[in-house]
Amino acid sequence: MLRIKVNNRISAVILAVALVLSAASARGAENEADHLAQVLDLKPGSSVADVGAGSGELSIAITKYVGPQGVGYSTEIDPKLLDRIRGEAQRAGARNLIPTLGKEHDTELPDNCCDAIFLRRVYHHLTDPVGIDRSLYKAMRPGGRLAIIDFEPSEWPGQPAPPGVPANRGGHGAPMRLVAEELSRAGFEHLKTINWPTSGTVRHYCMLFRSPKP
Repeated sequence: MLRIKVNNRISAVILAVALVLSAASARGAENEADHLAQVLDLKPGSSVADVGAGSGELSIAITKYVGPQGVGYSTEIDPKLLDRIRGEAQRAGARNLIPTLGKEHDTELPDNCCDAIFLRRVYHHLTDPVGIDRSLYKAMRPGGRLAIIDFEPSEWPGQPAPPGVPANRGGHGAPMRLVAEELSRAGFEHLKTINWPTSGTVRHYCMLFRSPKP
């Protein structure tokens, strides 16, 4: 009997901690979504995509800025994470969020679908940046904005690059010089680079690009 009570107490503590961490993660996503909405110039009715969305917290948080008339895409190459995104979106009532199964070489976003796209801590994991950059450009409407949030390899010295990424990365991270070169070759215009507020000790940047207007 005592063992059951102790186990129940431990389970309750674990559940409480999980709920606190989940709430903190949601608050962090909402704070970051505020910055993203400003940088990407999101408005009610806009269409925005989170490429490499992970568990989808930021995807869900960003949908409130485009409103029910807008559309949010949440892409992932991991089917299990995509299932999690579907469940979290349903629980959050984010009916305008479209989970999309991507590939290593293609976002699988529809052509000309987005006013804005962002990749958060994703670019340095791309094994085929040329293919993804081409896919991003095709998905973007004229004048649309692209935000790349990442960090320089020098911010994480000694850490090896993720498996399969191009050898020119120089470690774990995405050099701003290469990001600018690769996306410019895809057709994007580099607008500006700003510091990006994130938790932790690794400094992040946000590189903002635009698809040219006709």
